[in-house]
Formats: sequence, C-alpha cells, structure tokens
Amino acid sequence: MEVSGHTVPRARQSHCILLIQVGPIESRIYSDFESVTDCCKGILKIYENYLGHLHNKEAMLTYEAANALRFVNDVKDIACLVYHEASGMYVPYPREWILEKLLMHFKRAQNAVTNDHE
Repeated sequence: MEVSGHTVPRARQSHCILLIQVGPIESRIYSDFESVTDCCKGILKIYENYLGHLHNKEAMLTYEAANALRFVNDVKDIACLVYHEASGMYVPYPREWILEKLLMHFKRAQNAVTNDHE
C-alpha cells in the first residue's frame, strides 16, 4: 500500500489464542485463530451457539452488537494471547481489549454494509 509516496507495510496477521469460561470451571475452552479478526468472528460464533441453546436452535437468530458485547462482559473469564513477532512471545490481553476489538469489528462490518448500499 502506498500513502503520500511512502510504502506502508500491510498489518501482519497475528496468531491469537482465545481463552474463555462461560460458566462453571468445566466450561473452560480455548481456540486458536490466525488473526484477531478471526478471533472476533470466533467469539461471535460462541455467542451465536449460546443463543441457539437459549432459543432451542431457532432457524434464524438475530442480535444487536450491544447484546454480544454484554455477553463478553458477563462471561466468567475471557482473555486473548496474541503473538508478537518482534518479541517472539504471546502477549495477554484482558476483557476490555477484547470488547474494544469486537466494537471495532462491528463498526467495520457496519461500514461495509453502508458502502455496499451506496
């Protein structure tokens, strides 16, 4: 990508490990993703599965972004480990960081829908 005559490297995809506990300790799971964006999609899939169990797997589930964010805020525990190539280490990020990334994910999705309808 080029900006004002300068080459700007594309953002690298960072491997991400999601650690989540939605209920009792036995509900702890982890999932790994190729990027933070994929992790956001994975969190939403977990939320959609949760909704499916609540609503007897109705054919069509709809929800607002605020409901998904509330779910993440209400789970017992959630964190992400994101690989940083420069240090060669996984860095932990808390719930607040995940909420911020999910909010950005929803905003990008909304912008894409808005741009498609113009």
